[in-house]
Amino acid sequence: MKKCFWLISSVIVFICGYVVHIGYEVSNRAAWSILVSSINDSAWEMTKPFALVYIMFVFIELSCLRPSLLHFVCSKILMLHGFAFMSVILLKIFPKTPFLVIFVSLCVAEFLSYSIDKSKCRIELFFVPIFISFVLFFTVLLFASVYPPNIFPFI
Repeated sequence: MKKCFWLISSVIVFICGYVVHIGYEVSNRAAWSILVSSINDSAWEMTKPFALVYIMFVFIELSCLRPSLLHFVCSKILMLHGFAFMSVILLKIFPKTPFLVIFVSLCVAEFLSYSIDKSKCRIELFFVPIFISFVLFFTVLLFASVYPPNIFPFI
C-alpha cells in the first residue's frame, strides 16, 4: 500500500478539494466559505481549496504512514509550493481543462513529495526557512481571497 499511497492520496485530495471548491455556491455564498472555497475562476482561486485539503491530508498521512516527521513535513511543504506554482502556471496555459490540470499537478506533487521523502536528501536541515515559507504561503492562501492583489495569479 505504501508504494501507491501517493496515487491514493492524490485521488482523495482531489475529491475532497472539489467538495471544498463548490462550497461557496453550495453554502449560498456564506462568509466562511470565502476563506476556503473558490469564489471566482482565477488560477489562484481554483488552486486554493485543493491546497488547503492537501495541507489537511498531511495529518492523515502522518497517522497512516508514520514517517520521519521532519523529513516528511519538509518534503510535503516543498511540494505544496510546487503544486501551487505548477497548477497556477498550467491553469494559465490550459484554462479550458481546470480540473484535469489540478489533478495532474496533484499527482506530480504527491509523487515528488514521496520521492523526496524516500531519498537520502537532508532537507530537514532547512526546516526553519521551509516552515517560514509555509506560514507565509498559508497566510496568503487564506487572506488573498478577501483582499486579492491585482497581480498575476489572482487575476
